[in-house]
Amino acid sequence: MSRYSAFDRFTLKAATKAAEMMMAPANRREVFDQFVMTVTAVTELSDHMRRITFHAPEFASFAVTGPDEYFGLLMATGRELVMPADDRINVRTSLRAMPEDTRPDLRWYTVRAHRPDVAEIDVDFVVHGDAGPGTRWARRAIAGDKAGFRAGGSAYRPPAGGSVLLAADETALPALAAILEAETRPVHVFVEVPDESYRVDLDVEWVLRGDAEPGSAVLKAIQDKALSTVDYAWACGESALATGVRRHLVKERGVDRKAIMFSGYWKVGSARM
Repeated sequence: MSRYSAFDRFTLKAATKAAEMMMAPANRREVFDQFVMTVTAVTELSDHMRRITFHAPEFASFAVTGPDEYFGLLMATGRELVMPADDRINVRTSLRAMPEDTRPDLRWYTVRAHRPDVAEIDVDFVVHGDAGPGTRWARRAIAGDKAGFRAGGSAYRPPAGGSVLLAADETALPALAAILEAETRPVHVFVEVPDESYRVDLDVEWVLRGDAEPGSAVLKAIQDKALSTVDYAWACGESALATGVRRHLVKERGVDRKAIMFSGYWKVGSARM
């Protein structure tokens, strides 16, 4: 018997079908495990990126669904981490049912590396000030800290053949790096970052945002690029970047909207849970 209610299963199925009418299909899960994990190491990768290694016995049997596997990071807002009920598919619904004084914060991140042999994952955090609960937590994390893990899924699911275009900003760099490690074909890659200090060791076309609106610089770079065909695209980052790249590909290059995966990781002026 399913661990979820019939209503939850129906809601998930309906949401999945609705999404697949608008974009490329993602890699889905049937069960969304959640558990507590412990920080075992913290590594400074650059001025703006911090890698945190987590351990939990459950990672030994955990299986990723794709290279850009994402998960919900649950962070204590009080002295102790209290996990939400795990009998609902929608974790946000479970969180809303919790008392405010024990309700953890939730933000979504990429599993940068998974080592089931030692029951560990690496997560790369793009840190910039104290812009949100995820950044604040990551900047202060030390070995021994606890956090919650809520399984998600993955979005990158290109066809076996054809040309691929990837567009991202600094928040999508961990997912993009994981995709590039897994991808064997040549791909067109555009990354928009605020300035040179955000660049990392990736062979991509870097686009500096400066004072421009997020997404506008990378969109212009793609518009100006002579591309023969685009059979699949993945566009993730600030909301305007994701929707702007999708709109350009569909309306100006004739790409099938069901061949484009796009996701707004964040939106200027708004918090995303």
